[in-house]
Amino acid sequence: MKRSPRRGIYKVIRVFGVGVFLLLLLGSLGWVYRSSFLTGSLKVDIARQGSIEHLQTVSAVFANEEVLLKAPGAGTPEFLVKEGERVRKGDLIARIQSGGLALGQETSPSAHPIYAPSGGIVFSVIDGLETYLTPENLLAMDVGKILQPTQDLSTAQEDQEVQPPQNSGNVAAGRVIGKIVNNLKPTVAVIKVDPDEYEVGKSIKLIINDQSYNAKILRLLDEPHGLVVQFNQYINGTSRQRLQDISLVQRPPVSGVLIPKSSLWIKGEEQGVYIVKEGAIQYRKVKILDQNDQVICVENLPHGIPVITNPRMGIDGLIMNLKNVSQS
Repeated sequence: MKRSPRRGIYKVIRVFGVGVFLLLLLGSLGWVYRSSFLTGSLKVDIARQGSIEHLQTVSAVFANEEVLLKAPGAGTPEFLVKEGERVRKGDLIARIQSGGLALGQETSPSAHPIYAPSGGIVFSVIDGLETYLTPENLLAMDVGKILQPTQDLSTAQEDQEVQPPQNSGNVAAGRVIGKIVNNLKPTVAVIKVDPDEYEVGKSIKLIINDQSYNAKILRLLDEPHGLVVQFNQYINGTSRQRLQDISLVQRPPVSGVLIPKSSLWIKGEEQGVYIVKEGAIQYRKVKILDQNDQVICVENLPHGIPVITNPRMGIDGLIMNLKNVSQS
């Protein structure tokens, strides 16, 4: 039987139609997955409100007004107050037991009482620097010589937990058994920094244990290079840890929206970043207020918006599913 030419034409049309349909289907799938494929390696971070601080780590040696406690007689010292407790002048703070106790007695007849010679904080631990590492000596004497014995002190020691004073065994009369630190007098310190940029009478800002303090410059030092400064208060912990690494605020912090420095992208003469808004990647011009090694501070980005941290060419306008990308 002879095949109709019309049936052959229909067959060709069907084959062509199926081919076109498959091509359209594959093209549609490719278009759907194109953005996912191109954005799969992108990373994002969230722009957050914050500040960039300009801090310099410096070494500091602290001095406070301290009065030594001496045993009035030979025997075993016993403190009656807690370590770090504040006392008033004339308070009974310790005694020296120079004889045995009879049954039922709290003190021996030969116990020597020790009264606070001044008000302040009681410490049973001394380091031998109390008599010459003083605020007065830092202002009037050769600071280089005063600081020489401090080289043996460790700057890495952390402030230990306050514990009650322990009896130290028998001591001779006149032996130093502790000290009282006047916490109503401001702390004085040597800040080891190049003094050329500073002036006597001006103030600097320092951060110690995450607390910010102002200190007035009283003296510029050539050897060692540094400043003698006076705080406006007693600084807690400086009697137990004379040497510390602290932070010097070099200039005021700058506030704005913080984003990773790697997110910055240059278009011609413009500086900007790629953000993700309503699922689409968009380029946004920014004004840089400040920066450091890790982040930049900008003023015209909304807080909380996702930012591409590893941008590249050709991503503008792509659709991005934030659930399937990694965050920096």
